[in-house]
Amino acid sequence: MNPALAILRKIVLSARRFRTAITFKARFGFDPPPHWSDLSGYESLLSVILKNRLCELEGDFVEIGAFLGGGTYKLCKLLQIRAPAKKVYSIDIFAASTDRTACALGDTMESIYRKALRGRDQLSVFREVTRDCGNLICIVGDSARVELPAKKISFGYVDGNHDPAYVRGDFSLIWSRLTPGGIIAFDDYGFDLPDVTRTIDDIVKEHGTQIARTWKKGWKTFFIQKAAS
Repeated sequence: MNPALAILRKIVLSARRFRTAITFKARFGFDPPPHWSDLSGYESLLSVILKNRLCELEGDFVEIGAFLGGGTYKLCKLLQIRAPAKKVYSIDIFAASTDRTACALGDTMESIYRKALRGRDQLSVFREVTRDCGNLICIVGDSARVELPAKKISFGYVDGNHDPAYVRGDFSLIWSRLTPGGIIAFDDYGFDLPDVTRTIDDIVKEHGTQIARTWKKGWKTFFIQKAAS
C-alpha cells in the first residue's frame, strides 16, 4: 500500500473509533473498552438489558464465554452505574484449544480465537481489560464443571464452547436460576454454526411453557425471556 494512503487510512480509522467511543459513552454512560476486545458486539445486549429494566430485577448477571473481556467490561460498567450491589459472574476456561467446533465456512472456533489472540495469553488479556471492574467475579474453568455462586440471575449470556452439549449445559446452568422476567441471550444464532442454531431451536421447543417470548437482534444474537411465575 502507498505510504500516504496507509497514513490516511490510519487517520480515518482513528477518527471513526473516536466518534464511536463518544457515541457509546453518551448512550451508556461510561467509556468503552479497547475496540478489539469485544468481538460479539455487546451493545445489543446492553440495549436489551436497559429496555427490559433487568438491572432492577432480582439477580446478578452471568456470562459464559468471555474471550478478551471487552463484553465483560461493558456488563460490569453498566451494573456499576445502574445496580452497584449486583455482580457479574464470568465463566471461561481461557484455553482456545478446547473449542474445536467447525464453522460452516470452514474455520474452527479454535483457529478464529488464535487469530484474534495473536500469540497473547487469553487470561492475561482478559484481566488487563477488566482490571477496573470491581463487581466482577471471574470463574476460570469448564462451564460443565464449575460451581456458580450466583443464587439468582436476571441476565445471562451464552457464548462459550459451541458444541451442542455445552450449549444445552450452559443454558441449564443459567435457566435454573433465572428470575421470572429475566433474559438469557445466545451468540451465533442463525450464523455459521448450524448446530448451535438447531440446539437453541430445540431448547425453545422443549421449554415453551416457561418462555414469555423469543427474538433475534442484530445478525446473530438470540434472546429468550422467562415467563412470569
